[in-house]
Amino acid sequence: MDVFNILKITASIITVIFAFIAGYIELRKNPDYWLNRWFAMFFVSNAFGFLAYTIYHINTLQPYLIIPIMITAQFLYSFAIISLVMTVFILEKSEKLAMTPKYLGIVMVLYITLTFGFFIWTPTLNMERYKQGIIDTETPIGWFLFVNVWRLVLFIFVLYKYVIVAKSTQGVPRKQVLWFFAGSFMFIVGILLNLIGGIAGSILIEILGLIAFNVGVVFVVKGFLIK
Repeated sequence: MDVFNILKITASIITVIFAFIAGYIELRKNPDYWLNRWFAMFFVSNAFGFLAYTIYHINTLQPYLIIPIMITAQFLYSFAIISLVMTVFILEKSEKLAMTPKYLGIVMVLYITLTFGFFIWTPTLNMERYKQGIIDTETPIGWFLFVNVWRLVLFIFVLYKYVIVAKSTQGVPRKQVLWFFAGSFMFIVGILLNLIGGIAGSILIEILGLIAFNVGVVFVVKGFLIK
């Protein structure tokens, strides 16, 4: 197996572990509060997404299995992002209001927007690189840019809302939201690096994106652990 493919798998496994631990911490902190539940779903969805990412980068898989698993990973990443948007609604509106059909409907529309194109512009596997021991999936550039730009827009929306919430709170809640802000900022860095790595075909840049995501996970968990 190619050394860069091994590094990508290793970085992804570390991300899976970090995300599962973070999800567990969130639920254990307050399992009945929907803010914790949505943050937990954000982490767990990413964990399963990166687990799928890890599996399809093992080049012992049959080629016909790789693309379906890759698309599943993308669906999980998208669900993670809308889970983060739900945390904004809870912080800004209230738990009771955020869990109404209006706001759940908004995130459902966002989720469909982020996923429908995979059934139309289906990614393909670079067979030449596959034979070299490198898993390189290629998503049509228009859809690839659309999805990643939308993800960036949603993360920027989350960042902006966290700043607004932080300004209206004091003490521990404000410190928590600032840590959420820092974590979300690192998630944006991770998406940007993944975007650049995908366009440039650079596995190294994609690995740096995974590292940025892990840093973001630590920051968000830190916010919940503040007393």
